[in-house]
Amino acid sequence: MRYWQFNKEEEMNNSMNHKELIHSDFQIKEVEAVVRRDAFTTIHVYVPPYETNILRNLFGRENVTVFERPSKTTITPEQEYDRLCAKYGHEVVAKVFGEDDGDRLMEIVEGLMKEGQLPAQEKALEETIDQAGPHQESPETKGAKKR
Repeated sequence: MRYWQFNKEEEMNNSMNHKELIHSDFQIKEVEAVVRRDAFTTIHVYVPPYETNILRNLFGRENVTVFERPSKTTITPEQEYDRLCAKYGHEVVAKVFGEDDGDRLMEIVEGLMKEGQLPAQEKALEETIDQAGPHQESPETKGAKKR
């Protein structure tokens, strides 16, 4: 084997080990964005919350109204930057999230993923309450305003 072939193969192996991607799908909350494109055109789109920043950049802050939705959408965090670049163009995505190859976007996505996960103690508590069935209100909460 020639020296340059060995270095080339070693370089390829190192780069693969350095940046292994694990593609996992996650559920995150989704919002409804109502976009007024012009005086006669209004569109409704269902997108992850961070995508509304791009819509506001493209159509103007005053032309995008966002509503919460109870539903979730499935994303693959490692591919989200590329998906947005394919949809809106690299220049627009870089203008909104920065020229960092998706690092800032990944931080935002990870924050949303953590927000959707309950800590183990809270999950256990919710399961215990659900298994207990109908429960009596404690004297402290009787008459208290419910949310």
